[in-house]
Amino acid sequence: MSNQILDILKIAFLGLLYLFFARVLWAVWSEVRRPATAGRRIDPNDEPEMLPASTSRKVRKGKGGRVARLVIIEPKHRRGQAFALDHEITLGRNNTCTVPIDNDAFVSGLHARVFDMDGQPMVEDLSSTNGSFLNGTRLNGMKLLHTGDRVQVGYTVLEAQ
Repeated sequence: MSNQILDILKIAFLGLLYLFFARVLWAVWSEVRRPATAGRRIDPNDEPEMLPASTSRKVRKGKGGRVARLVIIEPKHRRGQAFALDHEITLGRNNTCTVPIDNDAFVSGLHARVFDMDGQPMVEDLSSTNGSFLNGTRLNGMKLLHTGDRVQVGYTVLEAQ
């Protein structure tokens, strides 16, 4: 091979290498940048505007060890939002979900649900790509939900109370 062809191949290889690094940096940047609400001060007494009317911060805790609500504990900007377990609760990126989770690439459109089965609260992963977790263990099928259990969907963690 002539030196000219080798020089062209070196330049092409370096160009591809730079494109690869640029793509990796773009992917890292898109994962670590803040969500749109992170720069805004949030008043803890303010109700979020996008929540369905059935959700409220004044949802009562369960009595006698019975689970009556799910409360978001992570991420910080949504901490304290409570969802009553008086009907089926769906979690996901769709706006139709009871608990809509925006800005999280690890959450499916319809990711998981919490529902009542014969008077017992159950949690179920809805065949999501990245799975749902109950107390750090990946959910397979339906599981009974107890007071203090933590359900994780993407970066969002909810506690059963």
